[in-house]
Amino acid sequence: MALQKLLPIAALAAAFLAGCKAAPKTAATEPAALTAPNAAAVLAAAQKTLGEMQFVMDKYDVEAGYLRTRPLRAGQFFEPWRQDNASAKAFGQANIDSLRRTVEVFVEPQGQAVQWRCVVTVERLSIPPRPIRGMAQIAGMYTDSSQMQQTLKLEGADIEWLPLGRDAELEARIVKRIQKQLNG
Repeated sequence: MALQKLLPIAALAAAFLAGCKAAPKTAATEPAALTAPNAAAVLAAAQKTLGEMQFVMDKYDVEAGYLRTRPLRAGQFFEPWRQDNASAKAFGQANIDSLRRTVEVFVEPQGQAVQWRCVVTVERLSIPPRPIRGMAQIAGMYTDSSQMQQTLKLEGADIEWLPLGRDAELEARIVKRIQKQLNG
């Protein structure tokens, strides 16, 4: 009887753990292109919106019709004010892995108006493990830590940011907020 009560809980836990390290799905579709009166208005609204979302501008060029942010580390569970996790899946993944997101806004002339789109790319931090020569060295697997004091120094480590694709949910959230700015 007790086994029958625990079986659904065990199945749920197994399904959750199996899904944690599933390969990320990348969006295959292009972001929707929207129209606006002029490039300066779109880029100004994008800059204001992204600034409110704590993204820092890296490149802002009205003549080229391009805006790019610096990579922003994904918000964690203890940062409820952060707005860069647009779905429960993104929130969960940001709390499991070290993620960062970069936003780009492209504006192109289209007759009397302009057409614009927003692209959000996601990257995950990868730190290759060091070889362990014994259990006494487990504390120094990634850094030169001791068992008494743990430190993480990434300066000479062989780290890299692996591309995971686009974040379509965050793109949609940003586009909606930019449209709201444009509409007044």
